[in-house]
Amino acid sequence: MRSVRRIAAILLVLAVFGAALLLAAGLYPADLPVKQDPTFIDTVFDNRAVIWMARLLLVSAVGVLACGGVFIVLSIGMRIKNGEWLRRAGPFEVSEVPAGRIEDEVEFWHRETLAAWGDVENLTECLQKANELLGRIQND
Repeated sequence: MRSVRRIAAILLVLAVFGAALLLAAGLYPADLPVKQDPTFIDTVFDNRAVIWMARLLLVSAVGVLACGGVFIVLSIGMRIKNGEWLRRAGPFEVSEVPAGRIEDEVEFWHRETLAAWGDVENLTECLQKANELLGRIQND
């Protein structure tokens, strides 16, 4: 089982690496148009390596923006599923824990306190009896 996962991981890495190489090769410019009176920008972009790097940069930016968009959509979806709602869209501030959940917690701890109160009373009685016995022993 472990070796199957390792082989699958290696194949995935090789597939991603191969796809990246094919993308990089496909972005390399085949031919460049020749201008009669080139400007500075035309002179800079007359180099195949510059055009190739600019294309790689644009494709990388598209990939980063796509991953960021998927992350934002999934994280907002998970927060909505957890009962947290978006209050502002500036820095994506999310609302605090819903008041109903806090009220449920308060009620739970109130019930737990009432249930433990009987134990506290029993322990108090035992402590009083122990103090009485200790007082008797000291007096004798």
